[in-house]
Amino acid sequence: MLCIERRLICYRSIESNREMNHHILIANIDKKHVLLSHPNLFLSENARSSKCTSNRYSGVISMFYRFLSTQKKYESIDVSLYHVLSDNRDIKRWQVERQIMRVREQKDSPSSSTIFEDAKILLMFFKWVKDAGYITNVNIQLVNWVANFKNSNMLNYVRKKAKIKIDAKNITVLDKERRQKKVKTLITNMEIKTLIESYSDPVYGAMFKLSLGTAMRPMDLCGFPYLGNGSNKHILPYSDMSKGASAIVEYTVRASKGNKSRTIKINRADLKVLEKYYIKPYYSERADKYEEKYGKKCPPSILFLNKKGEPVTPSKVASRTNDAKVIAKNSYADFRDGVVFYDARHWWPTMFLVNFFKDRLLTESADVLYAAAAQVLIEQMGHEDIGTTYKYYVDLSRLVVMAHKGKVSELITEEESVGEFIERMDGVLVA
Repeated sequence: MLCIERRLICYRSIESNREMNHHILIANIDKKHVLLSHPNLFLSENARSSKCTSNRYSGVISMFYRFLSTQKKYESIDVSLYHVLSDNRDIKRWQVERQIMRVREQKDSPSSSTIFEDAKILLMFFKWVKDAGYITNVNIQLVNWVANFKNSNMLNYVRKKAKIKIDAKNITVLDKERRQKKVKTLITNMEIKTLIESYSDPVYGAMFKLSLGTAMRPMDLCGFPYLGNGSNKHILPYSDMSKGASAIVEYTVRASKGNKSRTIKINRADLKVLEKYYIKPYYSERADKYEEKYGKKCPPSILFLNKKGEPVTPSKVASRTNDAKVIAKNSYADFRDGVVFYDARHWWPTMFLVNFFKDRLLTESADVLYAAAAQVLIEQMGHEDIGTTYKYYVDLSRLVVMAHKGKVSELITEEESVGEFIERMDGVLVA
């Protein structure tokens, strides 16, 4: 099988004079390193605004190219020509092959939905190839790239190729197990406590707490500064901030998703906790390690550093959370497999709607999209199409209120941090 290396590169664009960050693909063939020009140009144009997007797109193209290298059709074909010979049937065969391997190994991932979404990314790549004036056999207009895994003939084919016993789990069962692992209710306070305590590096627990109180995405958190500038010049360690009358601080999140900025609200109590449990005990030492590692002082735009003095990235957040989950499940038997770092982001809007509607939350009036509540969610969450999102969080909020037997007077206030709230409400959040 073809060996393809993915490498993240950073450079300044001559055309735009902007800092560029995206992955490139390098094929290792007979001790030679071959840049995959067309995929790399695609990644440069379509994934440079987000390292997460770049990681996803490059990973999918890399997997597809490795698959092609195993096919007889490509035995004597140079990898630089894969995009020319690829057609709709290759994309379909790739989807089927992934299901065969999944059934053979009896794994619940990648799910059929993930396989389909990955194939759509390939279509984006081949559309770019065609629009850029290059040659490809993939026809974007035809739908014969889709593998129908609900078809009985297809299911039987997958089972036969996977060479599994008659009583082994099929695609439908594996997909069902995958869905069951996803958390459909609010993360519980015990799960929050256990996860935070299970991180080997306290920086991730500090980031999780800040996400609970702000609904910031991992990529937003990674960009949160030690010292802000411009419209965020008032963002400082809690002890250095001017003590205003408001318990809320505004913070402008810049271009985290969709290249659009938004202004969110942060509870001062959460900034106080951030300083107490991360900035004071760890930041200075880690900033020194940053200087040793990179030969320059840590920029004030970077706050969250790991034990090695390296800036925390969204991929590091995901990786360390997976490690922490293993420890969490060993120490707390009811810790759910589906809990992820992103669940912290769902916590804030749920609590906001509880406080916004109070006792009206259990009535039909909450089902109506309130403009005031919607606007806050749009700003804090960064969502433009708020209708479905609004209904989702109303449902979660109702679960919380019902867990409190209809009482909302005891829920979080602006004067306390998320951590203080969780300690006070021990054992009562939704399971």
